[in-house]
Amino acid sequence: MVYELEIRPLATIEIVEAFDWYELQREGLGMEFLAELQQFYFSLLRNPHSYSFYEMPVRQGKIERFPYTVVFEVIETTIVVFSVFMTSKDPSTKRSG
Repeated sequence: MVYELEIRPLATIEIVEAFDWYELQREGLGMEFLAELQQFYFSLLRNPHSYSFYEMPVRQGKIERFPYTVVFEVIETTIVVFSVFMTSKDPSTKRSG
């Protein structure tokens, strides 16, 4: 099955904030973050049902090199990303819809 990826606006804000923060730490680190996120998306598009449930029907998966979790739901052929969440934050603030 071919899936389409939809990044919700609040998740986009989280991604931009993470990018900006990493770039302040070291030039180029923000781009490395985006590259890791892109790798996660490639894996997600191949097999979205392989990730664990956060709260049914919402799933989550960890980005490999950075302390972030992607919170998403598979709705028919669309993978909707609700949040790109820093794992050191309070989990009760994680958006899942």
